[in-house]
Amino acid sequence: MGLLHAQNYMQTVRGTIIDKESHTPVEYTNVVLTNSSYQYGAITDENGIFKFENVPVGRIRLQVSYIGYESQTIPNLEVTMGKELIVNVELTESTEPIEEVSAKAFSNKEKPINSMASVSARTFSVEESQRYAGSGNDVSRMAMNFAGVSMSTETTNEIVIRGNSPFSVLFRLDGVDIPNSSHFGDGGTTGGPMSMLNNNVLSNSDFLTGAFPAEYSNTISGVFDLRMRNGNNEKHEFIGQAGIMGVELGAEGPVIRRNNSSYLINYRYSTLSIMRLAGYNPMGTAVSDYQDLTFKLNFPSRKIGNISIFGMGGKSYVKMFDSARDTSKARDQMVYESDYELDLLNDNYSGAIGLTHALILGNSAYTKLIVSATTIMNYNKWDSLSTENRHPMLQYYSDFQRIKYTARFYINKKFNSKNTIRTGVSAEWQLFSLLDSIYDGGMQTYRRLRDYHGDELFVQIFAQYQHRFNDQFQMNLGINTVQQTSNQHYVIEPRVGLKWEFLPGNILSLGYGIHSVSIPVEIVNQNIRLDNGTYITPNKDLDFTKSHHLVLGYDKVFSGKVRLKSEIYYQCIVNVAVEVNPGSYSLLNRGAYTIVDVNYLKNGGEGYNYGLELTAEKFMDHGMYFLSTLSLFDSKYRGSDGVLRNTAFNSHYIFNLLGGKEFGLRTKKLQENYIKKIIVDGKLNWAGGQRYTPIDLEASREAGTTVYDEDYAFSRQLPAYFRIDMRVGFMWVGKHSSQELAIDIRNLTNRKNPFYIKFDPETGDLKTLGLGFMPDILYRITF
Repeated sequence: MGLLHAQNYMQTVRGTIIDKESHTPVEYTNVVLTNSSYQYGAITDENGIFKFENVPVGRIRLQVSYIGYESQTIPNLEVTMGKELIVNVELTESTEPIEEVSAKAFSNKEKPINSMASVSARTFSVEESQRYAGSGNDVSRMAMNFAGVSMSTETTNEIVIRGNSPFSVLFRLDGVDIPNSSHFGDGGTTGGPMSMLNNNVLSNSDFLTGAFPAEYSNTISGVFDLRMRNGNNEKHEFIGQAGIMGVELGAEGPVIRRNNSSYLINYRYSTLSIMRLAGYNPMGTAVSDYQDLTFKLNFPSRKIGNISIFGMGGKSYVKMFDSARDTSKARDQMVYESDYELDLLNDNYSGAIGLTHALILGNSAYTKLIVSATTIMNYNKWDSLSTENRHPMLQYYSDFQRIKYTARFYINKKFNSKNTIRTGVSAEWQLFSLLDSIYDGGMQTYRRLRDYHGDELFVQIFAQYQHRFNDQFQMNLGINTVQQTSNQHYVIEPRVGLKWEFLPGNILSLGYGIHSVSIPVEIVNQNIRLDNGTYITPNKDLDFTKSHHLVLGYDKVFSGKVRLKSEIYYQCIVNVAVEVNPGSYSLLNRGAYTIVDVNYLKNGGEGYNYGLELTAEKFMDHGMYFLSTLSLFDSKYRGSDGVLRNTAFNSHYIFNLLGGKEFGLRTKKLQENYIKKIIVDGKLNWAGGQRYTPIDLEASREAGTTVYDEDYAFSRQLPAYFRIDMRVGFMWVGKHSSQELAIDIRNLTNRKNPFYIKFDPETGDLKTLGLGFMPDILYRITF
């Protein structure tokens, strides 16, 4: 950091130490804070709280130890100005009668926060989502760097996990299963162009890709178990952030200092909207706008328990007006391009609010009650333009509303250092209003697709049991049941996991589980128009899609700094929704860019995914890190015609290489006002191309729109995907604030990776769409 008087740049480091299974405070714990040039020590009080004042800025290491517990060393924590460093540590009680277990130098990323997860799980930090090149402060795009994960298309942040459709990824925020948390998304997907989950308010969280613990239901793909952090309960702090993606303001601090209550709030508004208000619209005749708000209030109490209220919400809309375009100029090539010139309106609202009550019972158990409400509303209108006078004519209209009320309760009981059980129940009451119609040129009239107003109740009961034979070997058992009340369908899902550290730093893990996902409501309630003009909804009785997960993993950690990990997996998927008549359609391909209008469906399709994943990772050390992943896999399915085909997501291989380095800028001026450093991050992504269904060119020319040859569904493959991203940041730390200016360049080589092939009715030929060079500039200040 240069030849600077470090005492001019001091910050507070504090936190809480609790028992991992019972959540009770661990008092009189030894906490040691070290750096290459100093070492401080402290002991936690009766509430498990420790505090270090006047800590010089820079990277530090925390060592936590207590008799009878496995010690921890957490390296490479960054102390900076403008924001106190708050570190909360969960200690695991040793099963062996020894006075003190030797310290294990590991990073939080080695072990998931959820101790019941045996395989295919890792912890990720907010720092990663801010640091990884090309991630754009988006946790979904950050996860695309992990083994087994790829993007659905480059235009959204939907992710494909081990060849599965992105629609079954589960997002959970502080125990609440939330709807689509992305701007410009809808209720039938899991993503959009950008996330409204603001990483400035998130804490370290878990990401799971297979054989999940029993508490997770209604997913066969993956789980984001996200956690919001509490605001600073001692000091008011602020953050300002501006970039191409938006302008943000955030604040946190104590509500009432004497009871340790706190608030946390963050608001973001679209930069493009601000530019348009200033009289400049870079999108021409198109209009795009979005904004979001996230907050959390926390009220701890030793008598009545900890109560927190949290929420997130956002709205977004986009309008494109071809009718207002100057026809003397070439038509702009938009990412979402129709076969026709059109006027488009897309309006979306999404939000969630929840109340959590956590109560510690004695010294060995705690309960948690979560009550929440979520909603998502989507309005779409497409007007095609007349070829004669360019007057708009309604082509498609939709108005979808989804509201969900949830109550979830569970109790976690630690009987002793070897045995822990967690059991709970939840009820989800969902209300739907789905209305849409499309103009059918063949019938010369509008055809109603959905007209449904109703509700649905899902009831889940789960139990998980962990037995630790010793400090090296543990077993996790679980069972999950889900009942769907409207059609009385239910599933019973056993789960089992084993974890064995057969040599220090060498862990074998095995996991198996049955998992399921319900059929999307818009498919269940799709209307079919009969020849006499009446409508029926034949898909009401579709059952859950079921999946068997089997995962074997090996994990090796060297000195707490380098990690090698490998997993092999097999996933068998059954009871998939397919066409009643022989055909190639399967719900497993939902989320692919190609949209297929299906009629009568039944359960009976199948599929499988299997593969090998390799990860080599160097955790941040001396200002440097790297992560390299390789995924080799195969993903196949059978429709009702019995033909074995590639799924839409069967790219066969994914390779990622990313890393970064911090460079301190030295100065000989002892009275320099700032500590400065440059941060350079880079990423290389190389993957097989996505699958697509070939287009029948002659039929398309005759129809004037894209016509696919469904007999050869997903038989073609786009060229290999290759992209290099780079992020360069300049950070300076003053006495009262920290600031960063960064440029994040996606697709540095401007390679036009194709993501979609369509028929162009204007030329009568095929057109390939792809995105090129995309820069983003970010400025952030905390004070």
